[in-house]
Formats: sequence, C-alpha cells, structure tokens
Amino acid sequence: MSKSPQADTLTPLAKKKKLFEGLAPWQVVLSVLPLGLLFVGGAIGGGLGALGMVTNVKIAKTQLPTAGKVAAMLGVGVAAVVVFVAIAGLLSNAVNG
Repeated sequence: MSKSPQADTLTPLAKKKKLFEGLAPWQVVLSVLPLGLLFVGGAIGGGLGALGMVTNVKIAKTQLPTAGKVAAMLGVGVAAVVVFVAIAGLLSNAVNG
C-alpha cells in the first residue's frame, strides 16, 4: 500500500506569494488600472489589461523612485489603451472592408 500524497504536493500554487504582497495601496490601484479595458474591450481588452497589470506589478516591485514608478505605471496603462485602440481599428477595417 502506498502513502497518500502530502498536502504540500497537492497545492503547489498555494505556496506562491500573492501577486500584490508588499505593495502600497496606491501601487495596487495603479497596477489594476489597465484591467478597466476588460469592461470596454471584452477578451482582447481583458488580455491587454492583464498583461498591463502584471507589468505594473513588476514595476512596483523595482527599486525605482516613487515618481519613476508612478510615471512608468501610468505609461503602461496608456500603452495598453493605445494598443487596444490600434487592434480595434485593425479589426474594424478587416470586418467592414
């Protein structure tokens, strides 16, 4: 008879650190800001928003000064919107000819 697996091996994801662990509240707000594209753009907006959020979390965890973090995180949000508008325009032209 073999032993049943331990609880440690059943939930490897539970061991990972939480995504927003160690971030200040303003960093969390700026990190999730790109997710607003989910409500505007559905799956495409959600994908771009999730990519922007992960990028913002990585920026927030760097050693940049606060002003640099804010500027970079806002830049990621603006870039996500620009990419979304470009993709939406391309899809619109492709569908409508």
